[in-house]
Amino acid sequence: MLESLTLEKSLYINLDDFNKQDILETFCAAKTTQLPVISNTRVVGILDIYSFLKLTDNQSVHDILRKDIIVASEHEHISNFESLEQEVLPFVDGAGCYIGYKKREYKQSKEMQFYKELQEEFDAIFQFSFDGIFIADGKGNVIRLNKASERIDEVKADEVLGKNMKDLVARGIYSESVTLKVLEEKKPVTILQKTKSGKEVMATGTPIFKNGELYRVVVNCRDITQLNTLKNELRNVQLKSEKYESELKLLRKVNVRTDDIIGNSPQLNKVLTVALRVAGVDTTVLLLGESGVGKEVFSKFIHRNSSRKEGSFIKIDCSGIPENLLESELFGYEKGAFTGANKTGKVGMIELANEGTLFLDEIGELPFSLQAKLLRVFQDREILKIGGTSPISVNIRIIAATNKDLESMVKQNQFREDLFYRLNVVPIIIPPLRERREDIQLLISYFLEKFTRKFGLEKVIDPETLGLLLDYNWPGNVRELENMIERLTVTTTNKVIKAEDLPEKIYRSNGKGELLLSNESFRILTDNFEKNLLQQTIKKAKSIQEVAIMLKLDVSTIRRKLNKHKLKNPY
Repeated sequence: MLESLTLEKSLYINLDDFNKQDILETFCAAKTTQLPVISNTRVVGILDIYSFLKLTDNQSVHDILRKDIIVASEHEHISNFESLEQEVLPFVDGAGCYIGYKKREYKQSKEMQFYKELQEEFDAIFQFSFDGIFIADGKGNVIRLNKASERIDEVKADEVLGKNMKDLVARGIYSESVTLKVLEEKKPVTILQKTKSGKEVMATGTPIFKNGELYRVVVNCRDITQLNTLKNELRNVQLKSEKYESELKLLRKVNVRTDDIIGNSPQLNKVLTVALRVAGVDTTVLLLGESGVGKEVFSKFIHRNSSRKEGSFIKIDCSGIPENLLESELFGYEKGAFTGANKTGKVGMIELANEGTLFLDEIGELPFSLQAKLLRVFQDREILKIGGTSPISVNIRIIAATNKDLESMVKQNQFREDLFYRLNVVPIIIPPLRERREDIQLLISYFLEKFTRKFGLEKVIDPETLGLLLDYNWPGNVRELENMIERLTVTTTNKVIKAEDLPEKIYRSNGKGELLLSNESFRILTDNFEKNLLQQTIKKAKSIQEVAIMLKLDVSTIRRKLNKHKLKNPY
């Protein structure tokens, strides 16, 4: 129809490919203060340029998006919307897909007010900038400079405004001109120059082109005299202070992120800083935190940044090994130590950690009967195998972890007090995910990419679903979040993961109503997937350890899952 031929079809905001610079350029091209926002061919709202320019780092486009808008069908005429308050009217076809927009009658007063406010804001920024800003036209004539430029260059505005830079240099007002160099080279130039009083000034000139011609030269200048003085003083301090040098090394390490620790919240960075400090010394570390916060990940982080990084990292799961086997696993045994023992004996896991790091996971689950024997390892760095008579010295660094309150367990005689104080040398508390919410979105993105690549699937999370995931408290912490993203990746049938794909506990925690998929059917789907994945992996692997490596899980976890699904261990 005629109306559809006059619609603007190419200028809109794509929420699925959000880029601030592209949005500004689109507004400039559209010459309007509002634009439709489209996601997956659907109109999801209208973005206002005034709100967008005031967008802060703590806000997202969802926070400023106007959603209570009127959308017209392709069979309606613009005249039906004479009382429309929107600047633009989006149109959709019969399937609800966006086909273009029509601009409302231009409001001169609102537009002029916007540009007036924009001009006032620009003037304030220009004049109150600490750095000097100096603008010349394409022929080198001075057309504008701010107060900082007068102060730094030791000139008065009435001395230079309207004058050509060649004349100003010839008269000695400027020692040299970065503007003239930009006019000559037609590219950004930085120079060092001196003022009348001998101050050192760094000036950077940037060309601005219009219709292929050099239109303006913008110069930023800064007094670096004091900066050079401070730099020299800092260099002297660096040469004299070993402590300062070690702090610099620590700060450099803080900026080296690992693939395993994802996040940038102040709480996480604080823990990382402490972990890096203790990594450099061979002291015992006790990692505390709720289940799933990543205590094992932090233990490996400490090991990788320690002097023992070339040595072994041996993990002992104190809760995953049966009590009757735990002692032999920890300390090993001599040949013939007991009925059924290996004829050649066995090397214990503590001995395997020699020259490396021993990680005692879930130390709170260690049987009371073994705590006294483990204390000897802490005190003397010696072990005695089952059936052995001679102690064996071990050179190990010990890291322990627990989600239990060991101090309360000591009071209840469930944990040895002397062992507790041997463990509690440097306690590091890892905060739960709900206390570092800034990291949730980074983790979601990381795990989604990880599992889509692992399973060869293509998945994206729509904004509503992302909002629900960000609002959820994650009582199971990072482990729960990782499992949830893996579950959504493999069980959703569509490319886009929507709110109805979420478990009811997440959906309901935000007061959004009923879930389309019941808890029971969701559990059956994930259990079946897990069981099938185990069966397929067992067919390819030659041992339970190889199954664990292929699925990137602990051997103890594999055994528990086999029992859960009533699958026999074929090895």
